[in-house]
Amino acid sequence: MTDNSPEFDSLDTFQPPKFGQSDVVHIGFLLVPQFSFFALACCSEPLRVANRLADKSLFKFTFLSEDGSAVTASNGIALDVEYAIADCPAEYQTVIVISGFNPLEGCGDTLYSELRRLAANGVSLGCVDTGAHVLAKAGLLQGQRTAVHWEATSGFQESYPAIQAVPERFVIEENRVSAAGGLSSLDMMLNIIGAAHDQKLATAVAEQFTYTHVQSGEDAQRMSLRGRLATTNRKLISAVQFMEQHLAAPLSILQIADRCETSVRELERTFKNELDTPPKRYYRRLRLDRARQLLRQTDMTVLEVAITCGFQSAAYFSSAYRHEFDISPSKDRNLPST
Repeated sequence: MTDNSPEFDSLDTFQPPKFGQSDVVHIGFLLVPQFSFFALACCSEPLRVANRLADKSLFKFTFLSEDGSAVTASNGIALDVEYAIADCPAEYQTVIVISGFNPLEGCGDTLYSELRRLAANGVSLGCVDTGAHVLAKAGLLQGQRTAVHWEATSGFQESYPAIQAVPERFVIEENRVSAAGGLSSLDMMLNIIGAAHDQKLATAVAEQFTYTHVQSGEDAQRMSLRGRLATTNRKLISAVQFMEQHLAAPLSILQIADRCETSVRELERTFKNELDTPPKRYYRRLRLDRARQLLRQTDMTVLEVAITCGFQSAAYFSSAYRHEFDISPSKDRNLPST
């Protein structure tokens, strides 16, 4: 008989915090304005279900904010919290930051200083989605590997080059945990449940969510190029892969064709048939998309963004940007994220 139960990471080195004579694991979720409601649900709901299935309180979680006020998620829903971060009870020895668009906009000095206080007191810290920006701003990720949502990785790496942003779905190391957001948050929590108690309980929780394949931390965040491009054409997949690997120092279409062992004409025909666009235009869009991420996620100047994305002048970059997005780079970076 085939066992179709979800599979989990082996987290032998991870020990969830337990205190005194209690087996209850306390986790606080620190909500940053415009946080991802979905990521929060993926983090907190598995703990609730684990308690229900075990018929006892294995986990206790609470919601925190900088000042104890309700926090509005990116979907517009305002969520009440139980404590200001400064008033969080001492038994909550794991605090996970959950954020979303523009994570630093709603954070004040009190939040950063309180996070540093918690770290100095031995509290384990975590982050989900773009929460790594908050911990990094507080100076709490030096020498650490951290998972960041793929869309925010470029901006994070430019802002914090000394911190290793990894493409994994989640990372659990020593006293830091991180997940890229979305379903990777669910994967992380299921693995934590398994490590804190047993895989049987984690499997039961996963099945309550009709989740048949729990991914490991090392699994990629994004779909494969084959899935994203909806094609099995190996030359097209290789060409796009070379483009994505060379955004700062673009290759010529001839160079890409040579690396794919095809001709420029054949490569152009492939792009036209499969993606309905010339390879040169597709490549430029990739670079402009990355530029847009950097403009919205960092304080880099327009010229710095242009050079980072392979444009030799700010004027040419601005012209291409306006043509692609119908707005100038300087105006686009000041628009509120949606």
